Amino acid sequence: MTQSTIKPSVSLSIVFADISGSTKLYETMGNTKAQKIVDQCLALLREAVEGLKGNVVKTIGDELMCTFESAETAARATAEMQQALKLALSFGKFDVSNLSIRIGFHHGPVINTGGDVFGDAVNVAARVAAQAKAHQILTTRETLEQLPLETKSRTRFIDRVGVKGKTEELDLYELLWEFDNLTLVEDAFRGPQSQTSRIVFNYNGVEMELGRGRPSLRLGRGTENDFVVPDHQASRLHARVELRRDRFVLVDQSINGTYLRIEGETEICLRRDEIALKGSGVISLGRATASEAAILVRFTCK
Repeated sequence: MTQSTIKPSVSLSIVFADISGSTKLYETMGNTKAQKIVDQCLALLREAVEGLKGNVVKTIGDELMCTFESAETAARATAEMQQALKLALSFGKFDVSNLSIRIGFHHGPVINTGGDVFGDAVNVAARVAAQAKAHQILTTRETLEQLPLETKSRTRFIDRVGVKGKTEELDLYELLWEFDNLTLVEDAFRGPQSQTSRIVFNYNGVEMELGRGRPSLRLGRGTENDFVVPDHQASRLHARVELRRDRFVLVDQSINGTYLRIEGETEICLRRDEIALKGSGVISLGRATASEAAILVRFTCK
């Protein structure tokens, strides 16, 4: 590549959207049917990108790479990708019912040449996408700073992770796009509930009581938490409990989910969700409470 063909650096939002579990599709459905579904999904994603004036750079197997001039537009497009796929599945547009995508994006300087983009920002976006799980949209703190306040309000901190090729850890944030689900999870499990003024947690021989004087508790792998849970399945800042209007709410902000088993009820797994605690029970970070490796945090509402 000659010096004359290299274009000046510009700042763009780079998005990677990957079809989750496509390998299993090929194993269970055969190459022809699986490829048809992958192509249909990629076409759906491309439509969402181009509808917001984004540029599809290329597709790599079951992954789509695209760019947007602003982080705000990229955030909107990633949410529309997830929503479009969910809607298409609900109307039976595919031969499967459980197709999902995972998305990561990052805003930063790139070299745009020959219809492709290069640079550290591209590498970061790819690493962020690799951290995402099915149905998730992840981004970085640097990108978050480029978003308007309204969009920022729809994000939550997930974890601080080390990624290949970067000396500093990345702060990952999730862009929430299933707003109805956040409300439904809490309401569905809350049921009739009296006001709770205190809740007591027990972990590793330590008892901690929350109330008006101490309204919150942090749980995770990092040493900055109130309860440090040394499990590689736990995120650095995995979950928190906070007092809201005379009830204590458990909030998941992790990658692997927070498992909750309230006494007398079926275990649930919170993913990007929150739920009001009641009675007594146990909490496990990143593992089912019945797992032999689970590290349990016990609680009792007073």
